[in-house]
Amino acid sequence: MNKIIIIKKVKANLIRIKIHKLLGWAADLFIYTGYLIKLSKWVDSNKETLEFDDFYNSNVIHKDRENLYNLVNNHLNLTNSPINYLEFGVARGDSLRWWSENNKNPDTKLYAYDTYEGLPEDYGSMKKGTFDQKGNFPDINDHRINFIKGLFQDTLLKSTTEIDFSMKSIIHVDGDLYSSAMFCLNTLYPHLKKGDLIIFDEFGVPAHEFKAYLDLVSTYYLKLNPIGAINNYLQVVFEVE
Repeated sequence: MNKIIIIKKVKANLIRIKIHKLLGWAADLFIYTGYLIKLSKWVDSNKETLEFDDFYNSNVIHKDRENLYNLVNNHLNLTNSPINYLEFGVARGDSLRWWSENNKNPDTKLYAYDTYEGLPEDYGSMKKGTFDQKGNFPDINDHRINFIKGLFQDTLLKSTTEIDFSMKSIIHVDGDLYSSAMFCLNTLYPHLKKGDLIIFDEFGVPAHEFKAYLDLVSTYYLKLNPIGAINNYLQVVFEVE
């Protein structure tokens, strides 16, 4: 009996005995553990190539991600360069405000995608509606910003026709959820080019943004070069090769 036949029989019999009733309680744990192992392997394989890496950091502070933005901004001389900055998951606008203040080129365009009404579904211990801004946009005085309200699945496709993707693009994935990250990355893949940047804000969450990263590079055979990481790989920046 060859290997494929054995695998088919094992799967059929596991379904036959209703494995979900035996181990259903642990399904999400198994998935999380599997992706955590993959994340650990990714870190071990890439840690030597990073321009900046604070691992191991015993005092993780989310706002320190701005140190990573600053590193990338200086490393690639972006301060006076025209860029597209697309942020998915804006909330109070901390990252959007940083890029608005630190890129001075008048031709730069900043696109701020969010429901502005919180998460559309539960995210770990965070419940649906977390990060609710009551529908209000962040108070940032920059005429270059285009605030785009709604689910990414409802707004992104409509807006891509208005974006000049010939400029360097910075895609900031900060929607937390796998579904949000995967949709945005799939939609923007045809517009990616060498030198574009992708910033993951929760890369270190195994079954969400990290999983979306793995699916992106494996689906499209896309080569992404990791530049830097902070907060124990919670935030990671990649450059498209």
